[in-house]
Amino acid sequence: MADGSKVRIRGTKDGVTIALPDGPWDRVLEELDEHLGKKPDFFRGGRVAVSVGERHLDAEAIRRLGDVLTHYGMTLWAVWSASERTQREVASLGLETGLGDYRREGPTTGDFPPVLEHAKIVYGPIRSGQHIQYPGSILVLGDVHPGAEVIGGGHIIVWGRLQGIAHAGAPDRSDVFVCALAFAPTQVRIGPLMAQGNTQEMPAIPEVARVEEGQIVVEPWTMWRRYTMLGD
Repeated sequence: MADGSKVRIRGTKDGVTIALPDGPWDRVLEELDEHLGKKPDFFRGGRVAVSVGERHLDAEAIRRLGDVLTHYGMTLWAVWSASERTQREVASLGLETGLGDYRREGPTTGDFPPVLEHAKIVYGPIRSGQHIQYPGSILVLGDVHPGAEVIGGGHIIVWGRLQGIAHAGAPDRSDVFVCALAFAPTQVRIGPLMAQGNTQEMPAIPEVARVEEGQIVVEPWTMWRRYTMLGD
């Protein structure tokens, strides 16, 4: 499909918003399933609102949408639509409806983790010797190689493989996190705290580092629930 007709996912203060493209409903649901299937654990547990534009949907079509999301552990709570007919059908199923993000925010752009408004976006890879620093949160679209360093005053999210040094909350915030799709840093810092990376040869998986009881803890991304709605 063309770039303007893809499934688009973003995070908001209310949870995850998915904007669906135009086209036959069967094909749209198939594309959504394919899209979510690329990262089946990433949004698991997410609370989802779906924007469907001006499309007319009956209750069965909405249930099929819910079934796709349920398959990936996501919960449909709202369907935003410009169609009054669709709004009535959504309400009959006990879901929230209205124009919602369809009018207020328009199309979404990108498939980013649900947190980073007003963040600096850096297009990777970040190579050895490079030093990226920003007073707010940083989103790296690509890998951070060994010998590279990323320092942010807020959160740090690496949409790729993190192998260099990541310092979130610089210099002294501890209410932030560092996460990556493949988490294998040489060193992680959060505020004044520091933890060395694991030097053993182990497969890198999606993980998040945060502060708990005065120390940095690292856990699988799938366990990361209450931190996904943090602002900067």
